[in-house]
Amino acid sequence: MEPSDRELMGRLRDGDRDALAPLMERHSRRVYRIALAYLRRPDDALDVVQETFVKAYRSAARWDPASEVAPWLTRIAVNQAIDTYRRRRRRRELEAPLPEGDRFVAADTWQASPEVRLRGREAAEGISWALLSLSDTQRAVFVMRHYDEMDLAEIAAALGLPLGTVKSSLHRAVHRLRDRLKGFA
Repeated sequence: MEPSDRELMGRLRDGDRDALAPLMERHSRRVYRIALAYLRRPDDALDVVQETFVKAYRSAARWDPASEVAPWLTRIAVNQAIDTYRRRRRRRELEAPLPEGDRFVAADTWQASPEVRLRGREAAEGISWALLSLSDTQRAVFVMRHYDEMDLAEIAAALGLPLGTVKSSLHRAVHRLRDRLKGFA
């Protein structure tokens, strides 16, 4: 029987470096999805995954054994993604459109006409830019809800926010995205 996440974190807290690899195997895909949805760049998302687990390793001594590991890692990942986004924004780099294989492009576009594929890419780029117009909290809540499919209580726990704040942030994010994406309907 494999050790639980809590057992692995306990071992990590006690200095057992070998406990990090199973945690990474279990959670790296989810952390990557969150980071990619937030940052829209695969390379940046991979950096966030690495930074998340480095930070988890370094912070293992401060982890509360009463808390769940997945929301704790999610919170680290979201904070790392926000930091990466802010650093990139300060450097004023241009944002790249969504990769063609992202969930906003229909799965069968490879068979679609060039016009349909172009519209799909334009819509994906519009969604990417619309997401970037959200505040950090709104973007984090929206990404965790719609990309990682977390429920609102999980999001609140992961971000350390009251449930009401999560609900209002999601509501505002959805309305702002609708306003920004009216032309893509």
